[in-house]
Amino acid sequence: MNKASDPNRPSSSSVVLDSSSSAHAPLTVVSAEVPRESVDALIEALAEAEICASSWDDVENALSRLSVFLTDAADAPAVSHALAEAGRALGLELHPAVATLPEQDWAESWKHFFRVQRVSERIVIRPTWEPYEPRPGDVVIDLDPGMSFGTGNHGTTQACLVFLDQLALADVGRSVLDMGCGSGILAIAARKLGFVEVAAFDNDPDAVAIARDNAADNEAGVVFEVCDLAHNVRQADVVVANILAPVLIDHAAVIAAAVKPGGQEALILSGILDTQYAAVRTAFEAHGFAEERSLLVGEWRSGLFARR
Repeated sequence: MNKASDPNRPSSSSVVLDSSSSAHAPLTVVSAEVPRESVDALIEALAEAEICASSWDDVENALSRLSVFLTDAADAPAVSHALAEAGRALGLELHPAVATLPEQDWAESWKHFFRVQRVSERIVIRPTWEPYEPRPGDVVIDLDPGMSFGTGNHGTTQACLVFLDQLALADVGRSVLDMGCGSGILAIAARKLGFVEVAAFDNDPDAVAIARDNAADNEAGVVFEVCDLAHNVRQADVVVANILAPVLIDHAAVIAAAVKPGGQEALILSGILDTQYAAVRTAFEAHGFAEERSLLVGEWRSGLFARR
């Protein structure tokens, strides 16, 4: 899978503040205040340029602060330009600011933005440093996302987890393949929900290493591999592809071929802005799939498909 395939995947210079970042190295941050309703679209546009952006809301007004953290200050002008251009495409006049952040322990500071959250009827995501007392029937995933996309905060991840929970209630005697695993959250959830055979891949070796560690922490038996989307040869009854819409469309044939025929098949497609969803649905209808239902979380629409 290409690095731009995940909605929040970092580029070679932009980073997510976490335990695998340099613990005391100064970082450069490019940031801007943006309307809250535009955050997802801006993150999507930056992700297509392989720039990872983070955001958090100001609870006292309708603005959010969108930030890109950089290990190389020389990248700041290009990132500022990309952010301003993304804003203009949405009719916004943004004024990105560039600052050097003081040295501190990033491994701890970023964790304030990642809390325990219930994302489906049964699934609860628990950061490894947060306490939580499970309710009866809860499926708790202990997660340290590291540098990988996938904390459960993003609407695309949440929708995939909701669909997996529903599919597991119907039949766990099926195999699952997660195409582009990031932190491994979807594959781990599938295994902990009871699916008998779960595999996952990503083209980023660091993501695969983090996913393996997360699976071990959860005692979840998942086969993780380093693989590019275009070269996948695995098949499964249930396939999950949480990837940006243009990549889903370009690789529709490969993704469709990964769904094992036999009457138990299901295909979860995510990473799609609502405005892009019709084009994605059309691409997979051309390969014999029909939408069973869709789920809109914020500006992101995800779909559950079956072979006609």
